Amino acid sequence: MRVTDEPLSLTKVTASIGGALLAASFFLPLVDMRAGGSAAGDVFGVESMRRQIEGSREFESVKPLIAPALQQLEAFGAGPSLRNLSRLVVATKEIVDTVVATGLAPAEAKVASTALGATRLLLWLVPLVGAVQAVLPLLTRFRGYAGFFGLLARFGFGLVFVTLALIPLLGAPGARPFLGLAVYAALFGGGLMMASGMLGVSRGNFLLVFAAQAGVLAAVVFGLRALVEAGQRAL
Repeated sequence: MRVTDEPLSLTKVTASIGGALLAASFFLPLVDMRAGGSAAGDVFGVESMRRQIEGSREFESVKPLIAPALQQLEAFGAGPSLRNLSRLVVATKEIVDTVVATGLAPAEAKVASTALGATRLLLWLVPLVGAVQAVLPLLTRFRGYAGFFGLLARFGFGLVFVTLALIPLLGAPGARPFLGLAVYAALFGGGLMMASGMLGVSRGNFLLVFAAQAGVLAAVVFGLRALVEAGQRAL
């Protein structure tokens, strides 16, 4: 029987909706300006950073170099989103790379450039993963079953995005009124992906899939615990 002749798969529909929400979270605001008023406008300290930069004695001499980054900083302050953050990261990396090209930069500058490049890649993984999860079920017209790796990928990526969304929600309760649609889109989108990864199993693979998903969950939990402990030791 062809895939298109099989009944509609609700788990594929769920995965597609979850992926669309994740992709949308990249463009949606991280901060609700209307709820937070002027305080939310500087929740990331953007205006403070700009004042410090402009107050530097070397500002005029380096202004042509950092002008693009300042423009992206303003754009991020006016509309905090992962998309604007990625643009700010790119502009900052260009400054660091220019300094590194002079050959006079310290070794830390090369490390910073690598870190900024990795950050840009990670940020763009959000809409990429969401788009893939949204489009793949469409190719089969929401029919058929996902394989082992497909179910594991749904659960794993969904868990990562749910965890990232829960950090500000649970870690900073006082900031909840300022949180924008991006956080909730990531939370619900990741949750739907996790659900589709768990509910899309078949009789033949459910034991293997659940065992692998339990391993992924344990790895994330122990990884977060290790990060928290490392941060506490550093303090």
